Amino acid sequence: MGSSKDVEKKSKKEKKEAGLKKEKKRSETDGISKEKKDKKKEKAKQEKIAKLVDDQILNEAATAAVAEPVDATVDPEDIITKAENLVPFAIPLADDKIHKKIYKAIKKGAKLKAIHRGVKECEKAIKKSPLKKASSNSTDVPGLVIIAGDISPMDVIMHFPMLCEEHGVPYLYVKSRADLGVAACTKRATSVVMLKPEGKKPAAGKKADEEMDEDKKVSPEEYLEAWKELVKTAQKQWTAQVEPWVKGVHPIQIAAATAAR
Repeated sequence: MGSSKDVEKKSKKEKKEAGLKKEKKRSETDGISKEKKDKKKEKAKQEKIAKLVDDQILNEAATAAVAEPVDATVDPEDIITKAENLVPFAIPLADDKIHKKIYKAIKKGAKLKAIHRGVKECEKAIKKSPLKKASSNSTDVPGLVIIAGDISPMDVIMHFPMLCEEHGVPYLYVKSRADLGVAACTKRATSVVMLKPEGKKPAAGKKADEEMDEDKKVSPEEYLEAWKELVKTAQKQWTAQVEPWVKGVHPIQIAAATAAR
């Protein structure tokens, strides 16, 4: 009799322990499931915010395009004016130190006739180069494009980043269209400049520096070194500034996400 009671008591104890284990396992599973759901929710929220920021940029550009349509027969440089703020898609943007290097290289390139100036001329030069995937560590590129960020209407230059990326041409934004024009030795402000690795071949029987005034002489080798350095800088800045935007972790996107909480 006592034996039967012991067996019954043992059976109840085992059932209770089994129930507790089952409850614990279910609780752990629910916890993991909830954690996964929270992570999924957060990721979806980040993607939604990134999309909203991208849509806002595109909407602003589209609004500008509708408000100020561009006549195909008119030189875009004739209708561009200085904007109060930089265009929202001005990335990668050169810092002050890089700005100085860019302007020095452009001045040298202008003296060696190694640059294209203006929207139409630069667009034509980029399209002439073969379609090529951009490399992050190669200077084997047809040129380096410098774009001014203080442009209005913005739709005049908004296609350049995509065009450059399609042809493997590195690019950088600078803050001033007026300064870009001065560096390119033009009489007016310039929106876009394309720096080529070398200038035009000198006339027969002449050396490149013989075609310049004594005080304006520039070494092609010196210019090429500066050009290569800038190409590498542009590639590094693309990785640092544009790539995070594509991945949704750019500071602007993070700030927007923080503000939305």
